[in-house]
Amino acid sequence: MSATQTLLASIQEEDLSRSLVTLDKNIDFIPSSADFSLYPRIMEKKFKNNYKDRVTYFSKLLASLKEKYDFVVFDLPPTISLISDSALYASDWVLIILQTQEHSLQGAESFLKYIQEQVIDEYEAPSLNLLGILPVLLKNGAPVDHSTLEVAEEEFGKENMLKTLIRNMERIKRYSIRGVFLKDQFDKKIIRLYDSVAQEIIERAD
Repeated sequence: MSATQTLLASIQEEDLSRSLVTLDKNIDFIPSSADFSLYPRIMEKKFKNNYKDRVTYFSKLLASLKEKYDFVVFDLPPTISLISDSALYASDWVLIILQTQEHSLQGAESFLKYIQEQVIDEYEAPSLNLLGILPVLLKNGAPVDHSTLEVAEEEFGKENMLKTLIRNMERIKRYSIRGVFLKDQFDKKIIRLYDSVAQEIIERAD
């Protein structure tokens, strides 16, 4: 199945199913597009005086679609905006990607505080919880990276850190250009790694 219109158009017509793209028999996508940058402006016009109404609107649209799936995953940029607020409000879990550098560590701390104080306490997200923190090494074997991981475990609790560690792999950077080859031995190794991540996520969300 191919999308008949962009996500923003589907939101305006209150039918997200029109943006669905089927990848496989058990995987559908709703891709973003250039016009989605206008989403905050559209919501501002629709709900002129109430930011919370803008935040909760997407969750209401998603409700009928969620019933058809075991999991709905949002892939968000590391920024705070109406788009991220809306996705977090509609979510049961949040997975934080932590690159092993000081700025990323500070960003994760600030983001968790924001989720608690704004999305949960202020906007009253009905079921949002921390699924865990996925560490991503910027440089294999670097002392700074491992030191950052140790600080993260102390700060967030070892139980909140995913056991699977994503190491720096040049091949991953090529996937957006060349794709993934299931029979390639190096790609198989990376696929197994991300399978481990997926399994751990499923176990934590169960």
